[in-house]
Amino acid sequence: MIGYRGSGLRTLQAVTLMYTAFCVQTVQPACSDDNTADGGNRVEMLMWLTDPCRYDRWTRPIPSDSNSKTTKTGAPTRVSARVYVYFLGSVEAQQLHFTAHLLIRYRWRDDRLIHSSSKSSIQGENKLRERVWTPHVYIVNEHDSNIMGSGRQDILVTVQPDGTVLYSARLKVSLLCMMNLQKFPFDQQTCPLILESWTYNNTHLELVWEHDSPAVLNSNLRMTEYNLVSIWTDATVSEYALLSPSEDKNVKKNEYSPLSVEVVEHVHYYGKFAGNYSQLIVNFELEREVGHYIMDYYVPSIMLVVVSWVSFWLDPNAVPGRTTLGTSTMLTFITLSRNIGSSLPKVSYIKATEIWFLVCTAFIFGSLVEFAFVNTIWRRKKNVELKKVNSKHIFKSTLTPQMQRKSISVDNGIDRGATSGSPTERSGKLNRRENRSKSFLTVGDLNSAVCTNPEPLENFSIRVPTLNDNKTVGGGGLFTLTPQEIAQWIDQRSRIAFPAAFLVFNCFYWLYVYV
Repeated sequence: MIGYRGSGLRTLQAVTLMYTAFCVQTVQPACSDDNTADGGNRVEMLMWLTDPCRYDRWTRPIPSDSNSKTTKTGAPTRVSARVYVYFLGSVEAQQLHFTAHLLIRYRWRDDRLIHSSSKSSIQGENKLRERVWTPHVYIVNEHDSNIMGSGRQDILVTVQPDGTVLYSARLKVSLLCMMNLQKFPFDQQTCPLILESWTYNNTHLELVWEHDSPAVLNSNLRMTEYNLVSIWTDATVSEYALLSPSEDKNVKKNEYSPLSVEVVEHVHYYGKFAGNYSQLIVNFELEREVGHYIMDYYVPSIMLVVVSWVSFWLDPNAVPGRTTLGTSTMLTFITLSRNIGSSLPKVSYIKATEIWFLVCTAFIFGSLVEFAFVNTIWRRKKNVELKKVNSKHIFKSTLTPQMQRKSISVDNGIDRGATSGSPTERSGKLNRRENRSKSFLTVGDLNSAVCTNPEPLENFSIRVPTLNDNKTVGGGGLFTLTPQEIAQWIDQRSRIAFPAAFLVFNCFYWLYVYV
């Protein structure tokens, strides 16, 4: 075992010596002070400028003072950015993200790449990017991204004679967008594109927007479901702080609570949690196109609710027709609503489409309940006595039909008690019975009337009693309605009440979604 370890150590030393000798042989000739590239072509000049002996691509460029032309050691490197939007794809509400095709260009100054002897810029692609320093800027709300290109990646690096470097890349990105769907589908979303420095905090690297047109849109940009209302840019600083649990005795060990943390003041190492980082934001304000939802959801649902009201014009005793109409409209509306809600995420708050669904379902279900109510009244056998023919008394007497039975029991009690009691009481009860009996036509009266006053048949007429004729003589001004008349009366009022209530709901609903 010892021999094996010794041989392995000797092998590692031999490999290290060989690598060191190779680096010395390859680097030493390029470290010549003779600037032979000044008279050569641009490629030779670039190779001479970015030689590892003269240029460290891992070190950021230190900005220089424009007046004294000396480097400012503590100053951050300033990187300007510009975004060109080729295409904005569909916004996936289920996944809370949207796609975009972008061209991003960064600009900074690197005095180590000044080549005044050349009057033209040096351009290159991925090879040139590997030889010069480039800022590592990432997309904070990135879901997925890749550099586009057919065959080769679409990357362009330009080095100008004064040391200005332009780095451009064409990207296809999928960006997360936290949406508020309370007014769906009449909602407006603000989806950002957030750029942030990854390697250096704002004390070493500062991201800024270009002064002229920081974000440019393709003039032929069109979207399917959304309409791009506006686009604007913003620059801010993101704060990353290391947090430690406080000395609160109520907080358990290794348990972190947002309400019981303290900021670590002294950080002795660099990293993503050390310092603040420069951040650039492009905001896309999107407005959803509602034409599809109006034609495919709202108009059909309104028609289904109106169709459910057709049952008010049918006979209250038409059980098969009214039942089939109500249940079919209910099932059709539920199926229609399931299609519209399948493309949305499950959120904790109620959406505008759910308010519409609940109210329309209540109207359709209400027509079914109304039919069950009037059909129950239609099948009753006893008439209903009313003080007044209005909604209050009709519904009160309909919902409490004991009034009729009580009046019948009172009459029976009078009949049974006619033979008992004092003579005065018996005479009063008999007089009331005689008054009630006067409203009935007996066979004997008919015979006597026919025999005494014979008249030809063409002069004989029978008058059909009306609602006003039902007023009883001794009943204290009561009106009598048949159950069939009450059922038809409720249907007639429902033909007005249901459409009026639905119209009022529509007024409030459309004001809510558009205001």
